[in-house]
Amino acid sequence: GLSILAGVAMLAGGMQMLGRKYHAFGQGLIGGGIATLYFSVFAAFRFYELIPMLPAFGLMIFITVCAGGIAIRLNSMLVAVLGILGGFGTPVMLSTGVVNFVGLFSYMLLLGCGVLGISYKKNWHLLTYLAFLCTYGLFFGSMHAYRVEHFWQVMPFVSGFFVLFSTAVFLFNLVNRTKSTLLEPLGLLINAGIYFAVSYQLVSEAYDYRWVAAVTLALAAFYVAHVWYFLVRKLLDRELLFCFIGLAAFFLAVTVPMLLSAEWITASWAIQAFVMLWIAGKLR
Repeated sequence: GLSILAGVAMLAGGMQMLGRKYHAFGQGLIGGGIATLYFSVFAAFRFYELIPMLPAFGLMIFITVCAGGIAIRLNSMLVAVLGILGGFGTPVMLSTGVVNFVGLFSYMLLLGCGVLGISYKKNWHLLTYLAFLCTYGLFFGSMHAYRVEHFWQVMPFVSGFFVLFSTAVFLFNLVNRTKSTLLEPLGLLINAGIYFAVSYQLVSEAYDYRWVAAVTLALAAFYVAHVWYFLVRKLLDRELLFCFIGLAAFFLAVTVPMLLSAEWITASWAIQAFVMLWIAGKLR
């Protein structure tokens, strides 16, 4: 109880100092208050057994949402980073050892949507990539308990993570029509590479490697849709546009040997080459 009061007092004190001489110290107090609140709930659940898991989980979600709101209002990336770290640390701190992919991944997807919302307002690359690392870190950490029968509990969420972070990487640039940097194409490539590697492994184990073609075709269509949207809206960000075209071409090329016989592979790749040349001519 005292630690919760201390956390609230730190938040209140930090808010009072903002915009004044001790603005930086006020942000530090707010961050410390958020960390104190996280630890208070954790201690009440784990050490003293004062509250059960579900209420503790709910309180930590509430703290995370509040941290995100404060971060946007105060334009403080520090507060947002502390909130995200606490949010992704919640399932680790409150872990019971029971395998629950749907519950864990739903929570992670919810946190990711929060990051996506912040990306709409703020161009905080550190926050986006930190959430990216935490999400896939928790994902791979939980996969030690994966069995083939869990495929449909895992695959939809992996796809959700992929779409979410693929969008979060460039959403601010899209909304505000600002020029992309090296970070956006790099994030797109890393995200696509992780998703393709994970989905290839999951689909190959559950069905057959040829069914991976369904994933690669979907990925090609996904990036073609991005190219079409950029051209229709006249969003001439060449770096992002070329990245989308390159990813679409790659996944289309990967699909060919999975679906076609050896005799048709050369012909299909030749047709794809002509299409790419045509697109290059249109884009000058």
